[in-house]
Amino acid sequence: MKLRYVLTRIFYALIILFVVISLNFLLPRLIFTDPAEPLLRGIPEDDLILRAAVRAEYGLDGSLFRQYFVYLGKMFTFDYGRSYVYKAPVFSVMFSKIPWSMILSLSAMLISVITGIHVGARAAKHRGKRPDKVLLGAATLTTALPSFWIALVFMMLLCFAVPVFPFRGAMTEGYSLTFHEWIFWIGVLLGVVAAGVSYYFTKKVFLLFVVPVGAFVLSALIAVPPADLADIAYHSILPIFVLCIGSIVSYALMVRNSMIAAVNEDYVTTARAKGLSERQVLFGHTLRNALLPMVTSIGMSMAGVFGGSVLIEKIFAWPGMGGLLLEAQNVGDFQLAQGIMFFYSFVTIVCNLLTDFVYHRLDPRVKLA
Repeated sequence: MKLRYVLTRIFYALIILFVVISLNFLLPRLIFTDPAEPLLRGIPEDDLILRAAVRAEYGLDGSLFRQYFVYLGKMFTFDYGRSYVYKAPVFSVMFSKIPWSMILSLSAMLISVITGIHVGARAAKHRGKRPDKVLLGAATLTTALPSFWIALVFMMLLCFAVPVFPFRGAMTEGYSLTFHEWIFWIGVLLGVVAAGVSYYFTKKVFLLFVVPVGAFVLSALIAVPPADLADIAYHSILPIFVLCIGSIVSYALMVRNSMIAAVNEDYVTTARAKGLSERQVLFGHTLRNALLPMVTSIGMSMAGVFGGSVLIEKIFAWPGMGGLLLEAQNVGDFQLAQGIMFFYSFVTIVCNLLTDFVYHRLDPRVKLA
């Protein structure tokens, strides 16, 4: 991969990030005539000293340009302010919610990708037959039905009509999660070491990413007692199921269409001419190349892994980032809302950048221009 291409893509990503930061600054000024309005609720209008102190604390005591440059300075020093609702730094509030969102979103993504590939390949293999017709019908149905409606229907059926699952929360009321941080950090450190050793002996670059991520997830699971894990799993089954419904169909349809489009490609014709069986052609050549569009789709979905789903988390009262953003917007906690939106944007830009690099690595035919 050309260094010039990499540097150019990083430069464009930084420009987009700068634009996002600027828009993030302007949003509270567009929503509220005075962005300090939510912060001053409950403070008498004649208490000018206290009101001025609140404005100074949140950097709202100067002109718009001065506020903007102060805001930029805080962005570059990783100071994202304090949430006036939680009375804590924005980052600490956010990162207390990210693991809960990842439980739902990452689980749903893994299930959706694996199941979607299998269903899509089967539909492409039996084009025009029952598996294909069922997939196309499911695609029409899930497109027509909004996700929040599906969530409410399953909640009424499986939480109230037949009370199989709990209808709210991530743990049973009264429970508190036990997390052994020292076990987690030891596992992460061992994962980093294992990644370096694996790369040293195999020279496989992907191990530098796969091994640490696997160690991160495994360490997080080991650091939580089994009883707590079981309780969280029980509460997460229904939200994950609802998230998977539309995603499985979407990924399956993508794989099905890509495989059908690739059937008449030259490399498929060559594979058949070599005498390979139809199954070898389908799964060894067609499917492998049909998975390339999924790289882009998964990369675009990575922000949702950390950010969660606003509607699903709200419906099931799940303590994730989606619900936190909605709460911050409702109460006017713009410092927290700005931090969450910046985090979403940053993750999206980074994931898109990495997707460009990975896509070229998987398909060298893509020109670096």
